[in-house]
Amino acid sequence: RTRINLPPGAQAGDFKLDPCIFRAKRDRFRTERYPADYGVLVVPENRSKAESRLIALPVLRIRATGGDPLEPIFHLEGGPGGSNIEFVPPDWLLERHDVVLVGYRGADGSSILHCPTVKKAIRGKGNDLLGEKSQTNLAEAVRRDAQSLIESGVDLSGYTIIDVIEDIEQVRKGLGYEHINLLSESYGTRVAQIYAAMYPGSLFRSAM
Repeated sequence: RTRINLPPGAQAGDFKLDPCIFRAKRDRFRTERYPADYGVLVVPENRSKAESRLIALPVLRIRATGGDPLEPIFHLEGGPGGSNIEFVPPDWLLERHDVVLVGYRGADGSSILHCPTVKKAIRGKGNDLLGEKSQTNLAEAVRRDAQSLIESGVDLSGYTIIDVIEDIEQVRKGLGYEHINLLSESYGTRVAQIYAAMYPGSLFRSAM
């Protein structure tokens, strides 16, 4: 998970990337370096509330190594709860495509939803994950962690797949891409599926 701080004086919609070098460890002895851009997207925690607090999400663009690149690829990690900023694209993918990673709200950025009680309860009780005691214990753990997050100032209604999709679409527009490809796995395939329904005009291809 990638934690970052909300920039001083940040306003909703702020989006800036700075040049950097992306280091990809290919094996024990080889690390490749690629030109990239890294920065922060500032968005409301809850877009439906004018008074919502702001959160910051990390954004990484690894630039295509070849000339005349095709449509960029936005990678969507699994989970839910996994970081979406740690994918290391293979060489052959970068030959013709920029690869863009937009941090998942709740898993990356200035607001990470830690759920220690759920993490423990999800192991189950008595080696029976689907037993009544395990299910009751897990439901209580979810309630307790949710309440703890709310008391800390988190607006849980702002952490849906729809919100994740709006973050991705905002980055697409900010980077000036007319169409993008989606490369998704596990939970990310649900994000890709709903993105395609919401923004079919923004999508070139989707590999799930």
